[in-house]
Amino acid sequence: MKKWFFLRKVTQFIAIGALCIQIWYSNPIWFGTYLSAQFFMVSLTDPLAALEVILASKELWLPLLWSALPLVAIALAMGRIFCSWVCPLHTLLEAAALIKTPKVNRSANTYLPYFIMAGCLLLAFVFSLPFYTMLSPIGMISRLIVFGAGFEVVLLIFIVLAEWLSGQKTWCRNFCPLGALYGLLGRWKVIGITIDHADCVQCGRCRAACTMNIQIGSNELLDVLNCTSCGACMDVCHKKSVYFSWRNQKGGRKHCEFVESSAR
Repeated sequence: MKKWFFLRKVTQFIAIGALCIQIWYSNPIWFGTYLSAQFFMVSLTDPLAALEVILASKELWLPLLWSALPLVAIALAMGRIFCSWVCPLHTLLEAAALIKTPKVNRSANTYLPYFIMAGCLLLAFVFSLPFYTMLSPIGMISRLIVFGAGFEVVLLIFIVLAEWLSGQKTWCRNFCPLGALYGLLGRWKVIGITIDHADCVQCGRCRAACTMNIQIGSNELLDVLNCTSCGACMDVCHKKSVYFSWRNQKGGRKHCEFVESSAR
């Protein structure tokens, strides 16, 4: 069994379930959407949405900043883990892959999502509107689940079609500004995926399994920023030379036994 794939799926369905359950009855565990919610009465806000609102309003609203801090802290510790373990668009794209397997696109990753993120923040400041938050695929899926089908369906279908035609994680790799922000926050993440080159037999399975098209264990900037810690590379490594590791004070990496034991 692919351990990390199974754990991710469980986490994704719990996240979707938390959004759906409030439709039928209120509960003290979760209330809200993926953009803004309360989890056990703790306020949570999408960090990019919080930045856009602050820039659009040109006011520093401390409660909004505090509500973004939990997700910022997770990103600082583990990078873009939200993308592969919680993001509903990622869940949708993986479900769509069961209908039609996207072709593998090994084109080089670019910094375009980071420029798009900067552009969204600039537009929010200039026009006093949080444009990306209003058009966010995550927000679209939230509205689709809670309020039913609307124009959002067309845009979501477009993203799925782009995935099928242009390659795996086309949106995530080439456009998503939220993923770019999480990647920047996790530039020096405490826990990440690395590879033990002493045990590695250069079979290439880990690279082939990576839908974000990164070189596993690489220190290249885009590889570090784009890794979502999905665990696909670990699932296919027969030598167990790919694993979660933590960064020590000297900047090196050591095997993260806590994460491994928690997943058993």
